[in-house]
Amino acid sequence: MAKKISCLGSFVVDLTCRVDRLPLPGESLITDYFKMGPGGKGSNQAVAARRAGGNIVLMAKVGQDLLSRVGLDNFRKEGFDEKFIVIDKEVFTGVALINVDKNTSENSIVVAPGACEHILDEDIALLKPEIENSDIFLTQLEVNIDAIEKAVQIAYDNKKVIVFNTAPVREISDDLLSKTTIITPNEVEASILTKVEISDKSSARKAARVFFDKGITNVVITLGKKGAYLNDGKIEEIIEPVEVPTIDTTGAGDAFTGGLVVALAEEKSLLNAVKFATCTAALSTTKMGTAPSMPYRKEIDELVKKAYGSL
Repeated sequence: MAKKISCLGSFVVDLTCRVDRLPLPGESLITDYFKMGPGGKGSNQAVAARRAGGNIVLMAKVGQDLLSRVGLDNFRKEGFDEKFIVIDKEVFTGVALINVDKNTSENSIVVAPGACEHILDEDIALLKPEIENSDIFLTQLEVNIDAIEKAVQIAYDNKKVIVFNTAPVREISDDLLSKTTIITPNEVEASILTKVEISDKSSARKAARVFFDKGITNVVITLGKKGAYLNDGKIEEIIEPVEVPTIDTTGAGDAFTGGLVVALAEEKSLLNAVKFATCTAALSTTKMGTAPSMPYRKEIDELVKKAYGSL
């Protein structure tokens, strides 16, 4: 039976436009494409994990406003327990403003976290039994740091596997990093956190050593079109990306992390978990949007079989 995953994370409403190119500073562009939908790194990763077959509980926070309906409707649709979705009566529901280049699929994103930045002690208390009863704890950096630190401490005290996705990157303490089992930054985030400019396997190795020195035992750095680098102190490898018809890369990192924790919950090795995550991320780029683009287990298994045979 797959292990249980608990997640403290964000929910924001994605407001997405597709444009011929990303706008320059001070420039306005016209587009004929707009879509509103569920997003936020915590929510996206939890949806990715759930669709991939993971047993996951998500604690997130929304405002008491019209945009919160997008979140609540989505959580019901995906089958999450609404007990852990907290409504803040004072602060707005988080929003992400997303532009996607229709030619390159690259994107630019501005996030207003809103209620995500107001996770309180009583909210952590609500999630505490779930963290204690789970095997893997997952979090990101799109909610307030003090809440992350308290939740991670609960997971650490209870000897849980802690998967830390360091996005969106911000300053974090070495103490917090030292409690992390697996860190999953992209190359930009890893470069900022380690002060090592990452461009290839050699520089990724240097960054991994910095993380090792901080007490982290497993490093997975996503490299965009170059794939994903993993190093657990014994195995070091770059997993090449799986080729698919890409439409929108928004949310691919979240799909990767969601797929990774599911594979780990199924007790796959870190190497095979990264391969599973790579396929999950690849499939997410074949559809528009973030949470709506997360693939289902059947799709992932088919691509895994095509790409790797078996894991």
